[in-house]
Amino acid sequence: SSGINAEWPLRPGIAEQTTTHSTHGADLAVDGQFVFDSHFDSSMRTYSHSLNNEPNNKIWIKLGGLFRIYKVKVWNLAHCCQERLTGTRIYADDRLIGVIVQTVSQYESVIDEADGVYASTITLHQELAQSLHVLEVQTWGTGPFAPDDLFN
Repeated sequence: SSGINAEWPLRPGIAEQTTTHSTHGADLAVDGQFVFDSHFDSSMRTYSHSLNNEPNNKIWIKLGGLFRIYKVKVWNLAHCCQERLTGTRIYADDRLIGVIVQTVSQYESVIDEADGVYASTITLHQELAQSLHVLEVQTWGTGPFAPDDLFN
């Protein structure tokens, strides 16, 4: 254990994405709903979904301040198309902190305590030519910090 309590998810400010399919906006990736049990709309929880299969679909999650980031966890869809998340890069501001390299139901990027990553935005970037859809994204960290109050 690192001795630092990093197990508190940060409350995101605003989420945006490059394009939106139907009513599946980026805000649904940060709404706190993680699980659904079937593909029927009446029983599904919410998820974000980009409109097209073009490369470079992105979701930006603005954290509402500058935070020290310890972990980012991404939940994939359960009912279909889990392979679409493969290849997605995860950034804390402009710093690459993880790449989803295989089909998984959940992906977790844990940042070493000695690494001192500070960010105000988490970005999921799908460079491949496929839509980006995400059930939920959570970011763990501490702060907010003033830009001149950072320490590694």
